[in-house]
Amino acid sequence: MTMNDALLDRRASYTPQICLRCDAPMRIKTIVPTMFVHSIDDVVYVCPSCGIEYKRIIRRTGYSAS
Repeated sequence: MTMNDALLDRRASYTPQICLRCDAPMRIKTIVPTMFVHSIDDVVYVCPSCGIEYKRIIRRTGYSAS
């Protein structure tokens, strides 16, 4: 599995977010693994309607430390 495939898998596993300002569905802008905890990602969502960005820290689903 390539790094790009892994990112696409992670992108599909995160729940969609709704914009707090205009109630439009948000899109994932970036997914960045945290530096010290390998099972957690920083996910930045952006609203295509109003442009607001929302950052969440999310634990990866199906992550195993082995």
